[in-house]
Amino acid sequence: MTTAPAAAPPKASTTPPPPCTLADVADACKAACDAGHVLSCRNLGLLIQQGKAGRQNKGRLVELFRKACDADDAEACDELGSLLPEDSVSAALYRKACDTGYMPACGHLAGLLLVNGDMGVLAEKEADIKAAMALAQKGCESGHANSCTILGGVFRKGKPVKKDHRLAKQYLERACDMGDHRGCVVASIMYERGWDGEQADTIRSRKLEQRAFALVQSACTEKLQHCEYLVDYYATGIGTSEDLAKEREVKRDGCDRGAPHLCVLWGIHLEQGRGVSQDFASAGQFYRTACDDGEGSGCYRLAYLHAAGHGFPKDESKIASLLSESCDLGFMASCIWLATKQRAGDGVPKDLKSSVDLRRRACSHRGKEGCGQLALLLLGADEHGIPRKEAEAEAIRALTFGCEQVESGYECYQLAWMHDLGVGFPKNRTRARALAQQACDLGETAACQWLKDPAKGPSPTWVNLAKQPKK
Repeated sequence: MTTAPAAAPPKASTTPPPPCTLADVADACKAACDAGHVLSCRNLGLLIQQGKAGRQNKGRLVELFRKACDADDAEACDELGSLLPEDSVSAALYRKACDTGYMPACGHLAGLLLVNGDMGVLAEKEADIKAAMALAQKGCESGHANSCTILGGVFRKGKPVKKDHRLAKQYLERACDMGDHRGCVVASIMYERGWDGEQADTIRSRKLEQRAFALVQSACTEKLQHCEYLVDYYATGIGTSEDLAKEREVKRDGCDRGAPHLCVLWGIHLEQGRGVSQDFASAGQFYRTACDDGEGSGCYRLAYLHAAGHGFPKDESKIASLLSESCDLGFMASCIWLATKQRAGDGVPKDLKSSVDLRRRACSHRGKEGCGQLALLLLGADEHGIPRKEAEAEAIRALTFGCEQVESGYECYQLAWMHDLGVGFPKNRTRARALAQQACDLGETAACQWLKDPAKGPSPTWVNLAKQPKK
């Protein structure tokens, strides 16, 4: 009796998994992305942002959205633009997506050009401003709420268009009705203050705040990074009752779900002992997690713990390494701190050229007081090798950008001193006082003191050098 040959094992299926949708689980999207479905890569990135597919590691998100963007997926290009620290690169990505008719990208591009861009991409010429306004108006008319908020903001501030508070409120309330909580909040401020001679309407203002809070609560469930706004609402009581326990809960829960910045905020609670037992070691662990996930502020806070000796050894090489990592991730405060250490040779080799370059980067990217720090170095030292006239001209550009676009009193105050002393400008005490008043209004206390008594107002560190005879 012959025995029948054993049946061959079934062949493994070579059929690739189908593309995934946002209704699929993360594993299905990962398998489809790995199999070459680039739109599945975009959907996996969106699931990560929603807190449904692991930690929000920025490097991983950039990788996923870049794959889909390279295949001309407009939504992926828009998301990629929001993750990258270089505004000029983000602008190119937004424009690529906008050119396909993807309205959120048009709104983001307009916002970059009109409101938040660095010195390399801000709309300054009349034609550029008109084009950017047209993008925002197109986005707003197409139902993109953020575009309406942008228009409301520029008409409210009068930059770079003529101030019109009536139009501002119209656009902001429209944005609020379309679901942008920021439009609700800014409109509520306008109603509370009663601008342009209008009577204040506190009832309307409170209703707008409550609408904003409801929108953020909903947004937090849809996209994890929106929970950061919810933290602010609980902390300040905007649209709800102040609830510090809820504030802490949102931070801790958001961190556990994978939001790096919320890990930083939770770490700050632990570092400062705000409502919890002070614990430097645990705070450092949360900062390290955030830093590893690409959140530059996490690296910065960990560097601070090392510098202060709070639970960690004071290790200058470690501090410099963390600051460099943070700066590369786009956290400008770290660039300024590292630049200061490089100028002084504090724990790192003295390098004035690199110090200038880091301050330039911080200024260009709207880092807090970055332009003022650049001007301090340009005007307060000759060893950088830049001829004084060139240094003065660059300082003026930086301070003007910081004062007018970033709206930082620190830079306005330095400009006031330049006009007062005749550095880079003809001496003009009237213009100096106007700039000092602007700085004071923006919260620069030194400018307020100078206005009361110029002899007692603190002066920038470059003033003594500026008073020396020019070479």
